Amino acid sequence: MLPATGAGLRDAVDWRFLTRLKPRYPRLIGVLAVVLLLTGWWGLRLWHLRGEVAGYRSYWSQVTMPIAPPGALRYVALGDSAAQGVGASDPQHGYVGLIADHLRASSGRPVVVINISKSGARIDDVLRDQVPQIGGLDPDFVTVDVGGNDVRRYQTSVWSTGAASLCAQLPAGRSVVADVPWFMHAYWEHDARQARDALTQACGKDGVAVAPLAATFESHGWIGMFTLYAADWFHPNDHGHRLWADAIWNTATSTPGLLRQVDLSGPTARTDHQRASASAEPRRGVPVAR
Repeated sequence: MLPATGAGLRDAVDWRFLTRLKPRYPRLIGVLAVVLLLTGWWGLRLWHLRGEVAGYRSYWSQVTMPIAPPGALRYVALGDSAAQGVGASDPQHGYVGLIADHLRASSGRPVVVINISKSGARIDDVLRDQVPQIGGLDPDFVTVDVGGNDVRRYQTSVWSTGAASLCAQLPAGRSVVADVPWFMHAYWEHDARQARDALTQACGKDGVAVAPLAATFESHGWIGMFTLYAADWFHPNDHGHRLWADAIWNTATSTPGLLRQVDLSGPTARTDHQRASASAEPRRGVPVAR
């Protein structure tokens, strides 16, 4: 039985083992400390990312549809959490907000963003809940991203039928669909490649352009897992969203007949510093609707 007093406790316990531990295992202790710090940091990032799903959904849904300014372009975004901007540091730093920047800068006209995407959406959800809304919105430009959630539970017949239906219902000459993201891991990438081929084939028949999203990410190799993705290694981070936006915008402006109804010869001569400053500041006043 140990003595009750503090002095007695010190006498009863041989604390010399600490002096033996310190010189023998300093590297192990250091490694464990670093691992614990990194684990805590990564856990905080994952916790923050989960909060983004609800927060970004609230952002897009709470801003009501304003009266469109004269000459405004209507940009409608369909899709899943990527279209919501999840993974980016701000909803407007997601690829949808960045594409709106491109439209605004290239046309010199106001842009109304109508983001009807939903986190977790699969192709059946997009067809049932989002595509039917396009008809009443009279969009000048439409983007769609879908497939990331489908690949994780991939069914060939469901996807192929859905892709054909999706491309047939999108406005021809005004729509760009991002192809299925690059999954890196062979287990899912095999299905993702099949899904990309089916999507490209379906949209090619209906005059809907497909942006080479997977090839864009794959060109960065495995290092992209640490530089292009958020903490869950699934959603793109700010850099990744810029690549999404560039892939979609480059497809839109390089495909003959696409965006022919939009004059893109507006003021585009802003300096790199001006563009960086504009994209770094959240634009909470950008007209959006749900």
